[in-house]
Amino acid sequence: MFSAALLYVSRRHLYHDTRHRSFLYSCLGTSPISSVPWVLSMFTPWSIGEITIVLNLLFIIAQPILLRQIYWRELLGQLITLIAFGYCIDFSMSLLDWVAPDTLFWQWFDCILSTIILALGVFLCIRAKIFVAAGEGIVLVISFISKIRFSIIKNCFDCTLVAISLAISFMHFGAMRGVGVGTIAAAILVGRWIQLYSNRLHIFDKWSILE
Repeated sequence: MFSAALLYVSRRHLYHDTRHRSFLYSCLGTSPISSVPWVLSMFTPWSIGEITIVLNLLFIIAQPILLRQIYWRELLGQLITLIAFGYCIDFSMSLLDWVAPDTLFWQWFDCILSTIILALGVFLCIRAKIFVAAGEGIVLVISFISKIRFSIIKNCFDCTLVAISLAISFMHFGAMRGVGVGTIAAAILVGRWIQLYSNRLHIFDKWSILE
């Protein structure tokens, strides 16, 4: 949740009214998993966290359809995690509202730092094999069905979300809003960081096998 919020604040522009978030951010972008909720929140009455919950509910519903069987424990765990995650994003947004990187260097610093934190969180969740976020759950399912490494599917999944966000943005605004070079960087880097953790952090090998 903090990594997502950091990506939001890394995009902040030098304006004073913190209520108008669509004017408060520069063009670095947000995290891929949050890009669709972020764009939708710009022209709907719902918050980023609330839209995140709805979007991830779709991810949860899609998993048993793809697997053609239902794993109630995993799906229930994702649902519980999802509700907490969605509202924690809103909480983190308010908690980090004071962070205002005013130079391109610090905007990119926050952006890269957030991808590192986000990838580590995803890596540990997948390794622990307890409950994962719905976004990672759907990636795991696709990886299992396709027999392709999780990190590669993660990259493809993030890039797809970015493409959807761009499509919504251009359809509604006629321009690119809420998606920037930071979003694209995150779509590429998070999967690569996960693969790096998998190759280097062998202390967690006893938890699971992430390929």
